[in-house]
Amino acid sequence: MTQSPAKAPELDLDYAVEDDIPGGEPKRDSRFVIERMHTLITDKATEGPPGRVLDVGCGFGQQMMLLRERGWDVWGLDASFRLARYSSDRFETPAPAVCAIAESLPFADGAFDRVVCQGSLDHFAQPESFLKEVSRILKPDGRAIIALANYGSLSARLGSRVYWLKRLFGVGVFEGRNYWEIPRNHTFRGTHRVLIDICSRHLELVECRGISLLWLFHTWTRVVETLPQPIAWALMGALDWIAYRRPSIADELVSVWQPKKPWP
Repeated sequence: MTQSPAKAPELDLDYAVEDDIPGGEPKRDSRFVIERMHTLITDKATEGPPGRVLDVGCGFGQQMMLLRERGWDVWGLDASFRLARYSSDRFETPAPAVCAIAESLPFADGAFDRVVCQGSLDHFAQPESFLKEVSRILKPDGRAIIALANYGSLSARLGSRVYWLKRLFGVGVFEGRNYWEIPRNHTFRGTHRVLIDICSRHLELVECRGISLLWLFHTWTRVVETLPQPIAWALMGALDWIAYRRPSIADELVSVWQPKKPWP
């Protein structure tokens, strides 16, 4: 049986991944990260024969579309009725999309082969309640793919240090929210260590991979904007190769989990 949260959590109904990206036309490094994120999540979620997958925090349904293109039976869930409806209606044959909170998933035990959660875990009022629910609704051989922004990334560390030095020497700095500072609608500061710690209380880690290095670090952003596009993409790809193998310093984290095996 599903246990309801002790109290109704506050809902971030208007969240979209784009909210965490600076305004205006996305720069090359942002476009690279977004494309790489969708690709890696789709690849990890669709390993093995097609089955049923739930996209939690499905938003505008882009990830759902990519998963369905791989032949999977795709379901969506969002706390916003408008987004759940929009995600469902994007398909010629509408996909099932449920309006509910992630902390109390309205599905039977073992209902899904995969659960995907992209960039939403640190928006949930009670992330541990969600992770317990993920463990419950996954089949014994199922997988959960949980992606999160890494605020302990190399870019975040460099950016915060450069900012500190500028303040120290009286150089003008941006006074709004900087990219290494979590937005107000986050419930915790996501890092590689925090992600592993919180998820491993309820699930068993299969692998954790990183995406991109130096995303949003201002000097790097300017460099890749000025280079010829093939060279810029090659450089970002090379750093992404490193990030994939060193998730603790990567800009984005994509982790794969399975239900914990019962004690013999």
